[in-house]
Amino acid sequence: MKQFFKQTFASFVGSLAGIFLFFALSGGGLLIFILALLLSNNTPKIDNQSVLVFNLNSQINDYQSETNLSSLLSSENNSLTLREVTTAINKAAKDDRISALYLDGSRGNITAGYATLTEIKNALENFKASGKQIIAYNISQGEQDYFLTSIADEINLNPIGALEMNGFASSQLFFASALQKYGIGVQVIRVGKFKSAVEPFTLDNYSRESEDQTFELLADLWDSYVENVSKNRSLKTGEINNIADNKGILQAKEAQNLKLVDKLSYQDEIITELQEITNTKNEDSFRQVTIQNYLVANPAEENNNQIAILYLEGSIVDGEGKIGEVGSQRFVTEIRKIRQDKNIKGVIARINSPGGSAVASELILRELQLMAKEKPLVISMGDVTASGGYWIATAGERIFASNNTITGSIGVFGLLFNVEKIAKDNGIHNGVIKTNKFANIGNGFSAKNEAELDIFQQNVENIYELFLERVSKARNLPISKVAEIAQGRVWSGKSALKIGLVDEIGGLDKSLEYLNEKLQLNNNYQIVSFPEQRTWEVELLNRLSSSQINNNLSDKEKLATIIWDLNTELNLKEIIQNPNQIYTILPNKLNIK
Repeated sequence: MKQFFKQTFASFVGSLAGIFLFFALSGGGLLIFILALLLSNNTPKIDNQSVLVFNLNSQINDYQSETNLSSLLSSENNSLTLREVTTAINKAAKDDRISALYLDGSRGNITAGYATLTEIKNALENFKASGKQIIAYNISQGEQDYFLTSIADEINLNPIGALEMNGFASSQLFFASALQKYGIGVQVIRVGKFKSAVEPFTLDNYSRESEDQTFELLADLWDSYVENVSKNRSLKTGEINNIADNKGILQAKEAQNLKLVDKLSYQDEIITELQEITNTKNEDSFRQVTIQNYLVANPAEENNNQIAILYLEGSIVDGEGKIGEVGSQRFVTEIRKIRQDKNIKGVIARINSPGGSAVASELILRELQLMAKEKPLVISMGDVTASGGYWIATAGERIFASNNTITGSIGVFGLLFNVEKIAKDNGIHNGVIKTNKFANIGNGFSAKNEAELDIFQQNVENIYELFLERVSKARNLPISKVAEIAQGRVWSGKSALKIGLVDEIGGLDKSLEYLNEKLQLNNNYQIVSFPEQRTWEVELLNRLSSSQINNNLSDKEKLATIIWDLNTELNLKEIIQNPNQIYTILPNKLNIK
């Protein structure tokens, strides 16, 4: 009881402090901060012979849909959207004031997915085709950095740096033994032999099916990587694979000898070179403009012909959803706004999601289908469009994907956790009185019996059949063919094109070109983005009621916290609290490195 009062008091103090902080910032400090920004009114000026600088350490998302306190108060906001990056690079290619592009890796490495990187690479190819130079510099390079910088006219690596070239791998933590050790029971219902999202909780290693599909996916992505890099550097694919198999990590001099980089340079030497390009004399730096400032100096013109890009980024959940999630209630509202706006002539649904709640996916799909009856709707797949993400994608009349997009995973599962053993081991007994046979089916203190499991299994199979029907109708494929390529299996975009799950390889720009031609807009349109931005203040108020201070976690509680943190895409906490939910989500985590 004493501990209960301590935790309650701590929670109260935390909430009170949060409220004080909110009103202090919102009512005073934040107002002053905003006024200072408005009064400064410093529109960036772009001089002739300037260099466009792309900070490779930028955080790149599909859509910067939320703002947070740290980004507001940061003196250097390094967050960019993919569209901002590609738009700036493509505009700069035609801008006589821009002499060159500098890929600046001096502050760290890029961490975007390969579908995102492919779209940036396409913009870099366009810039290079304009006859302007691209100069790259890194202290050390990972494979993601090299995927972009390999296109540069000049690749510079710090003499003390290194270059990683060791192939792709995906690792997954498995918790079956740990859950068994602590008496947490897990019962699984699923359809699709490749639907392995449940395996971390039921096995201690990959199943054969999961291992096979993951290897084939990685092999597809690696082949695409090697093809791009070898083409840019006039190397043979066998040379890249030889390096990956026998070296893995190259020291700077080795990378130069193998012609992966051109020069070993320090940053001051790069600055001197850029000063010569920009004809900058007697200064410490060179004439330059960041991507953020370049876009501010070149704002898009307003137009009554609009194409909406609806960004669905994150796990798909029921209700409003938190920051970084696709909440069905919130997105249904956004889609209705788009449908009712007469200025919006066409829509791109940009999906970058591993899936989530089957019910939430269906609600969003329904609204997209209604909108598609009034406005052309195409789908642009990001790094991942799988399971519930692909469910939503079936609304589009045409689907675009990158070779590197992870897609498919057409399967369904449910996870039923129970604490029957751990309760009994600690002297806790669960008494039940019920009026009907299945009245106790939602009780998390006891394992489900065979009849109860049959109910859940039937629900999962019904959802799976509906999923197959959705795909069959949208892709004009026989149900038998869809069943063959479904089974919860994931595919690369390149393979998905071959089996009919996507229509064309290409990114957002390709999607825009398609709508521009279909609507006969002659490039006379404005892009508008959805969903509506949600601020950190709103999120803070939403979270205050659940504020807690957890300084006295037991080992078992720490274990549960680790599992939840490492498997966020499964939304484990919500599954436990809502055991009747059925999920369609990407197998495992597929953290590709």
